[in-house]
Amino acid sequence: MGIQFETDYNMETLTAMAKGLRKTVRKKRSRRVHIFAAVVLVLGILTILATVAGGEPLGASGVVTLLALLVVILVSLFEDRLNAWFARKRLLPGTEHAVATFEEDGYVSATGVTESRFSYAQIVAVAETARYFVFALSSHHTQAYDKRTIRGGSVEDFRAFIAEKTGKLVENIK
Repeated sequence: MGIQFETDYNMETLTAMAKGLRKTVRKKRSRRVHIFAAVVLVLGILTILATVAGGEPLGASGVVTLLALLVVILVSLFEDRLNAWFARKRLLPGTEHAVATFEEDGYVSATGVTESRFSYAQIVAVAETARYFVFALSSHHTQAYDKRTIRGGSVEDFRAFIAEKTGKLVENIK
């Protein structure tokens, strides 16, 4: 086939990768975490409302509760960007840019420091955002391919190719 992508692993790419993991292989875990966060928020709000309704001042413990609720809200809203920030900190120097070439029997990803060969059987899930194809290789390892840089075929061709090679449905995520 010979389709090729060039991808820069910047915050936007890493955020798409985190989202791809969260919406595919981490879907159940993510749902449980969000339910837990919602329960914590409801309990915290009820505690504060009960304190205020009872005519008591919030006090130090009320302020700490409010701050904890704010942290829960912020982490929930920005979890993909937060995970991307941690991932960027772990990027090895020289791996910020990758060129991947997809052939019939597998694909090769080359960076400034290494070249790795992958089998399509290693792909656990495939997600697609407006800009990227995201491959989940495990619940902690992912790869992204910038659709704007595709050479050797169209996005539609690649979507059909990767679905056939992996036997996985390409999940469209927003």
